[in-house]
Amino acid sequence: MLLLGKPCVDSIVENYGDVSGVKLCTIGFDNDQWNQYTGSLVRNAQKYGMQCENIVVGDCTPEEFCQIVKDVCARKDVNGVMVQQPLPREYAHAVEFIDVNKDVDCLNPLSVAKLYLGKDGFRPATPLAVINLLDFYKIDLWGKNVVIVGRGNAVGKPLALMCLQRNATVTVCHTKTQNLANVCKQADILITACGVPGLITTNHVTENSIVIDVGLSFVDGKTCGDVSADVYDVCQAVTPVPRGIGPVTCVTLLQNLIKAHNNNK
Repeated sequence: MLLLGKPCVDSIVENYGDVSGVKLCTIGFDNDQWNQYTGSLVRNAQKYGMQCENIVVGDCTPEEFCQIVKDVCARKDVNGVMVQQPLPREYAHAVEFIDVNKDVDCLNPLSVAKLYLGKDGFRPATPLAVINLLDFYKIDLWGKNVVIVGRGNAVGKPLALMCLQRNATVTVCHTKTQNLANVCKQADILITACGVPGLITTNHVTENSIVIDVGLSFVDGKTCGDVSADVYDVCQAVTPVPRGIGPVTCVTLLQNLIKAHNNNK
């Protein structure tokens, strides 16, 4: 069994090039998962010579929150803007105010439309991290059966589109899927992104399965994914949680940030 992750991070970082003056700004509320992610972004940005400003918003109206997003996007010192996901329902439309030229996590509906149409533009960091990881390990998606567990807007749906663009045959599973284990066993590549700790067991994989665990949950104060530990001894390859797709996502988002900086020079 092969653990996937760290070498891919190193490969992405090696291609960063000149990062002087590159700055990301994140905007969100005081939320444990969001705070963990943005904290990791701040540390990684500093580690690789970039800047990351994390704006934590207090009590405000949806209109005030949208104005904050617009004001940050208008700043010339900011190259990329990322807004907390998911947002409370009444604030969700704030993503419409992200400048598409600084939309490094593909949140603005116009950016999403470019993804849907296969046009050039930013791709969401986590799905792109999955593609980056598969590319690094030379795992070709062409003609492969890909099963994605989770149909969320952040990972499942965009990742399905990105795999289709690579000519994979994609099945998207969700809470209404019947015989989930049997569907998963048909996958050459199984990607899970549903946030249900230990959902994927040895009943869902074979010795030939390549498993990408995008799930993130906290159980008894510890970070865990969707894949149970016993799967590691069965499948061909797997991304661990933590230290799997998470670090790849961070450096991929910074990769998008550098692209935004270079595009807007």
